[in-house]
Amino acid sequence: MSKFFFILLFSVILTMTLPAVYSTEFSYDLRIIPIIIAFIYGGMKPGLSLTAVMLGLTYFLNPTMFFPTLGNYIVASVILIYLHKKYHKQTNKNKVIILSVFYLLIAASRGIFLLQEGYTYQFSISLFLSFVTLITLISVIMLIETLRKQITLHRELEHIEKMNAISQLAASVAHEIRNPMTTVRGFLQILSTSKDIPETDRSFISISIEELDRAQTIINEYLSLSKPQESALEVVDFSKVINDSIQVISTYAIINNVEISKAIDEEIRMKCYKHEIQQVFINIMKNGIESMDSNGRMHVAATRQNKYVKIIIQDNGCGIPKEQLKSLGTPYHSTKEQGTGLGLTVSYEIIKRMNGSIDVHSKVGQGTTFTILLPTTD
Repeated sequence: MSKFFFILLFSVILTMTLPAVYSTEFSYDLRIIPIIIAFIYGGMKPGLSLTAVMLGLTYFLNPTMFFPTLGNYIVASVILIYLHKKYHKQTNKNKVIILSVFYLLIAASRGIFLLQEGYTYQFSISLFLSFVTLITLISVIMLIETLRKQITLHRELEHIEKMNAISQLAASVAHEIRNPMTTVRGFLQILSTSKDIPETDRSFISISIEELDRAQTIINEYLSLSKPQESALEVVDFSKVINDSIQVISTYAIINNVEISKAIDEEIRMKCYKHEIQQVFINIMKNGIESMDSNGRMHVAATRQNKYVKIIIQDNGCGIPKEQLKSLGTPYHSTKEQGTGLGLTVSYEIIKRMNGSIDVHSKVGQGTTFTILLPTTD
């Protein structure tokens, strides 16, 4: 972002120091373009900073125009800050229309001023230069959007390549892992039928078998990343899936002195990968529990919002540094010393396969909030 700002800053300085002078009273430059781009693509802080620099140059180069320019750009800044919040949700076509209308309003106000003051000759020149500015603005917008799309596609390609590497690695070791797991499970089943084993130990054996089965399920999920099983989609009681996930992780939470509260809407129906989405919740909750010290608190909420269900998993743990948030879900990236990062990688892929989205907000020392949106079905 700093490079982007300095490019816009250089553009403002260049266009203001080399304006198009078409009379002794009037000159024209393209300062509005980098100002618009700064607000829309950079946000309020870069936009206001660039506007302040522009006003400083105006005061230095043309003091008589300082206060009119100040008034105009105060209004323009307020409008651009408002547009920034809605702009990025629009299609490219609508983005061009929005900014074109905004600039045309500015050009129209300038034209009305010239006509009222009797500057007919300057009006025709201003009209031509406004057209040039509009074409330039549209070209810059399309160029930026094209570059953003290329960057997104490049990141997606890198992600796909990493997932392919994981799939190949998982496939190469899955067979070797399954064999000893099957052997251990078989011996445990034999031991569980022995009459010489106390009931307490028998319960431990039962838990061990369940965990081996869970490990087998996880291995299958890793392998399914590159080969999604569409036939596994089923309509389920999603409220029960979340409650079951909380129940599974509750023992681990108790061991770590973490209290889990919940607010789950009833009778949420959804078409999903039942076991996989349960693993998503367990992965996220487990990470949250491990991020907290003693007496930690975790809150899980699920509410239906129109055609989506919103799941929030919030903890008051150590939080995640801002520079690491963008890397969440990346293979082999983990905030834990002995973590692999594959748990969240699998979780992100499962959410993506269900046409959902996952968003993470975190502050160091305050905690982390995972917000998941998934489409529902009636």
